[in-house]
Amino acid sequence: MIAARRHPSSWLRTAGITLVIGLLIIYCLGPFYWVLNVSLAPEEGFFMHNRAVYWPATPTLENYAVLLEVTNFLTYMRNSAIVATSTMLLTIFVSILAAYSFARYRFPGRRMMISGLLLIYMVPSVVLVVPLLIIFKNLQLLNTFGALILAESTGTVPFAVWLLTNYFAALPSELEEAAMVDGCTPVGALVRVVLPLSVPGVIAAGLFVFIVGWNNFIFAFLLANTDATKTLPVFLKTFIGGESGIPWGTVMAGTMMATMPVALLFLFFQRYLIGGLAAGSVKG
Repeated sequence: MIAARRHPSSWLRTAGITLVIGLLIIYCLGPFYWVLNVSLAPEEGFFMHNRAVYWPATPTLENYAVLLEVTNFLTYMRNSAIVATSTMLLTIFVSILAAYSFARYRFPGRRMMISGLLLIYMVPSVVLVVPLLIIFKNLQLLNTFGALILAESTGTVPFAVWLLTNYFAALPSELEEAAMVDGCTPVGALVRVVLPLSVPGVIAAGLFVFIVGWNNFIFAFLLANTDATKTLPVFLKTFIGGESGIPWGTVMAGTMMATMPVALLFLFFQRYLIGGLAAGSVKG
């Protein structure tokens, strides 16, 4: 059998799509490549060239060594991990209960409350800084992980509730009814039936919350200024504005090390993230 020849316009369309995708990939990955480039270059003389240096002549890990030896980078990374992980756990716990209630029960004010959560999510974080600062000062929570975790949750809970509400609503309620007929309580049906089927949505929400908690700067900068609670974004900001200039190699090394955990998590849970966001986008 002779294979059918493709029309020239089909080849042109394929080539055009490939070119556009390639340009998008270059556009998205270009900044990360430049960060890696600067982090591997010797600090002295890298910016003294009259032209761009797309790869250092003698790559070195000196900037990474300086970062780990001179600063408390690992301590700040630990702090970021504590804040991001705790925020994720708190947000997922609260959001699962709230989202299940919104998805399975009809009560007065339900739609208004869901709309209110979305409106809260749209409020910029900087607007909440002063009220939260006053509240945490009165509660003596400033410069503690608790303040950061609660502050981060104000923005992550509304999104997670919205995502999981749509995800739970897409699941057939007959499954829970059958479980309750067999003796399960509503909470037991949620834990034994709904949550195992909602793993992609829960992982998508959890990954989103973790990334937000890991990268947030405003709350971390204003609510926790001690070394015991300072996070990576605040630490990297301290390099800016020094009298001796900005050590770009060290800054880029810190940026690479701060980005890698989130990037690896995203790559590992990519299929769950895409599936969860796609299912959660369905109107409940």
